[in-house]
Amino acid sequence: MDDAVRDPVPQAATAGEYVALLREVRRRSGLTYRELARRASAAGHWLPPSTLATMLGRTTLPRERTVVALLAACGTPAVQVDRWLATRRDLEARLGERYRGESDAERTPSGPSTTAAADIRPSVGSVPPRPEAPWPARRWLRLALLALLGVLTVGATVTLRPLVPAAMDGSPAAGCPEVLRQGMYGPCVLNLQQHLVAGGLTVPVDGWFGPDTTSRVMVFQAFGGLPVSGTADERLFDELAGDRKVPASWSEDRIGKHLRRTFPEDPAGAVQLARCLSGLDPYRVEVVEDGSRRWGLFQFSDTEVSRFGVDRQTALDAAWNIRTAREVWSRTGDFGHWSCAA
Repeated sequence: MDDAVRDPVPQAATAGEYVALLREVRRRSGLTYRELARRASAAGHWLPPSTLATMLGRTTLPRERTVVALLAACGTPAVQVDRWLATRRDLEARLGERYRGESDAERTPSGPSTTAAADIRPSVGSVPPRPEAPWPARRWLRLALLALLGVLTVGATVTLRPLVPAAMDGSPAAGCPEVLRQGMYGPCVLNLQQHLVAGGLTVPVDGWFGPDTTSRVMVFQAFGGLPVSGTADERLFDELAGDRKVPASWSEDRIGKHLRRTFPEDPAGAVQLARCLSGLDPYRVEVVEDGSRRWGLFQFSDTEVSRFGVDRQTALDAAWNIRTAREVWSRTGDFGHWSCAA
C-alpha cells in the first residue's frame, strides 16, 4: 500500500489546502489520470480524467463523490476516506458561515443615504435589467463562437477534429483525441494552449495547432525531460497539470545587450542575424522539411546540438546559444556559418 494512504489525514484550514493535500495523494500514487479513472470505475465510481484534473487544478472545495472516487482509486482505506470527508464537511460548514456573514454585512444598511436607498422601488411597468450571464456561461459561449468561426474559416483544407468543450484541466477534455498534433483545430487545442501559457510560455491562444504551438510544446517537453515529439499526449498533459513552469526567457533588450558585448567586432550584425533566425526568441524551435529541429536564438540543428554534447534544454538557454555562436564565429571571423533571408 502506498505511503500516502497510510498517513493520517492532515488538517486543512482552507479549501485550497484541502485540494493541495489531494494533489499530494494523487502524486504519491504514481498513477496517471486515465489509470486513476480506470481504477475508480473498477471500484464503482465515476471519475473521468478531465473531472479529476479540473478538481486538482482548482482551489475550491471539491464534491464529496469526486473526493471519494479519487481516494478509492488511490487505495485509501475506508476509515481514512471518512476522515477526509469529515474534514471536507467541516470546511464546507465554516465557508458557509463566512459567506452568510459577508452577505449579511452587504445587506446591512449604513450611512445617511440608506433610508433613501431603501425607498427606491422600480417604477410600474419597468423591466428589471437582465442579469449578466455567469462567467462559465460566457466562457462556453466564446468557445462555441470560436469553434464555429474555425469551421467557417478552415473549410475543407484541414481535417477537423470533434469540437468538444475544453476545460482548463490537466488532461485532454472528454471526447478529445488522445494525441493532439499540428494541423488540428478546436477547443481541445485551445485547452492545450491555455496550459502552455500557464506553464510560462507565450503562444497564441486561438485554438489552432500551428507551428508556434508545436514549437512551444517541444520547449515544454525539453524542460520537462519528456520525449521531444511536438505532439501533446497524456504524459505532456500530466506535466502541464502539475506545478512545473518553464523558466522565464530573456527579454529582447537583455538579448540585444548580451549580443553586443559578445560580438564587439560586429554588434549590429549579431543582433540582425539573431533577429532574422529566431526573432530574438530564445525558445524558438523550428522544424525543417526533413523533420529535424533547430534550436534557440541561433537555430543550432539537432546534429550540432549533439556534436556540442548538450541536451535540448541547454540548447534553449540564451547564454549558451550566444556563447556557442561566438565560438563558431571565432573560427571563421564572420557569420558565414549561418544563412538567413529576412
